Amino acid sequence: MQPDDAPEVRVLVNTNVSMSRHKAAAQAVHAALAAFGIPHGRVVVLGGRPDEVAAMDVVVRDAGRTEVAPGTLTAGATVVR
Repeated sequence: MQPDDAPEVRVLVNTNVSMSRHKAAAQAVHAALAAFGIPHGRVVVLGGRPDEVAAMDVVVRDAGRTEVAPGTLTAGATVVR
């Protein structure tokens, strides 16, 4: 859960560019990390089973305000060095 005063991050993906959902998601992650000045290398976005997502170092559970039920495990991330 995030505090109410946490900044909203808005990412726009260029709809005139033909790219897969995974590529668009990776580009969105690049933009979000850059917006906060977080240095990063390659971003790889793949689909995964719930158990694989849950095993990541950081997981995201949705607030349930739009498309999915509150608490739904939607994504995870791990930094690979």
